[in-house]
Amino acid sequence: MNGIFRKPVGADATGDAIPFFHDGMYHIFSLTPPAGTTVYPDRLRTTWSHTVSRDLWNWEELPTALCPGMGSEPDADGIWTGSVIFGKGLYHIFYTGYNYHIKTQQTICHATSEDGISWMKDPDNPILVPLTDLYRPLDWRDPYIFFNKDDGCYWLLVSARLRKGPSSKSGCIVLFRSDDLSHWVHYGPIYTPYHTNCPECSEMYKLKDTWYLSYSRFSEHVETIYRMADSPFGPWRTPRIDGIGGRRFYAAKSCINSEGRCIYFGWVHDRTDGRDDGEWYWGGDFCVPHEVIPNSYRELDVKMPYEIESGLSARVLPWSLVPRLGQVTSAGNKSISINSPGSFGYSLLKIHEKTFLFRCRVRISYCRDNFGILFKTDADANQCLELRFEIGMQRASLLSLPMDVDPFWRKSCTDVGSPAVPGPDGNRVAEKHFTVVDGSTFEISALVDHDLVEIFVGEKIAFTYRIYRQVDYQMGLFVRDGLVDFTNIRITGCE
Repeated sequence: MNGIFRKPVGADATGDAIPFFHDGMYHIFSLTPPAGTTVYPDRLRTTWSHTVSRDLWNWEELPTALCPGMGSEPDADGIWTGSVIFGKGLYHIFYTGYNYHIKTQQTICHATSEDGISWMKDPDNPILVPLTDLYRPLDWRDPYIFFNKDDGCYWLLVSARLRKGPSSKSGCIVLFRSDDLSHWVHYGPIYTPYHTNCPECSEMYKLKDTWYLSYSRFSEHVETIYRMADSPFGPWRTPRIDGIGGRRFYAAKSCINSEGRCIYFGWVHDRTDGRDDGEWYWGGDFCVPHEVIPNSYRELDVKMPYEIESGLSARVLPWSLVPRLGQVTSAGNKSISINSPGSFGYSLLKIHEKTFLFRCRVRISYCRDNFGILFKTDADANQCLELRFEIGMQRASLLSLPMDVDPFWRKSCTDVGSPAVPGPDGNRVAEKHFTVVDGSTFEISALVDHDLVEIFVGEKIAFTYRIYRQVDYQMGLFVRDGLVDFTNIRITGCE
């Protein structure tokens, strides 16, 4: 199969990619729930699917790597997240075994393979159980294995919660060390931020001279964030612009290829019955991979990998401009200028394809309020997903509109519009610092793929969200109190 890898063939959903790059091949192991399941505990009786690619575009499915056990076995109710390494002449998987019928529900298990395809579970499983004098017994998962050259041994990170401390903020990452991948010595917490319930799907790696520690928080913003340090022992410091992606780009983990490129694979949640007011499920579809590159501050800039952009550029797609409000001018189908001093101007783009890549360069002549792109919008730009750049706040935001109003106004006024039902995300779905000043330019790449919207801005930041509703227009452009040019517009698709 070719294209963006969303989920294994025949699967209703997938989640938690476990990337592994070896001998020129990307391996994506992933948690795949049983067909027809949507809620706990059935949804989480996951297997490890296995899919490979040499170029991030052409994919081949291999046999299922691991399946749940039976009865009192530690993984009878699910093979949860872990990691893969080649060492000591074998391929090794370290994974979370889940069995909610026994006292230690989450444990660390191990499997090996000679060829990376057929796997044998360790007869000594579980190899690591919660150390209950130090950590809470019900959170002990997501082992991440790597060889730490600086320390001269193998490191295994485990997501856990301290026994002592604020219950909703006791999440920590625990370190074990080994010389042989068999005998493990407990070091203790390597990171204790006191800012989350349990830091999921952690990983650690070194780019140039800086160490990075990334993990996901389900209890705050449902996103993947990272920290930086000069040493793998810390202290771990917060970057100025946090996050590998935005909200709902979740449980992202990375691999570093033979060129030294670091590429993250994350997923976006499904919702009940494919409705925008539906409950967010665990699991969904894989997102476009996010490539991260250290900048001059050693922080991680984010961009779309060139392999994905190339694959989505095979065909130029037709589209038409629908001016709606304000002074809108265009130069063929390459440039759109919106001039709206002291007011609001917008134009819609009529695009018939359900999957397309939109690219443009933004040039700000001046702006006193904000400007941006409308996704999944009605003709009046009332109900939409809005990518907004704010001059005063120096930020980029993704907003699900319209916002609701106080009950008094809803009862006493008309035409206030039906509010979006954002659930726990709020109307401002995600936001990041982004420098926008008069005279500046930057690039935007945005993929609309049916109900998914994936946005990369300035090769700096990225947002992901899902909108199910049927709409009149897939996209639009707007400016509030400013003059902004959207140039070099290209709308393309795959073959």
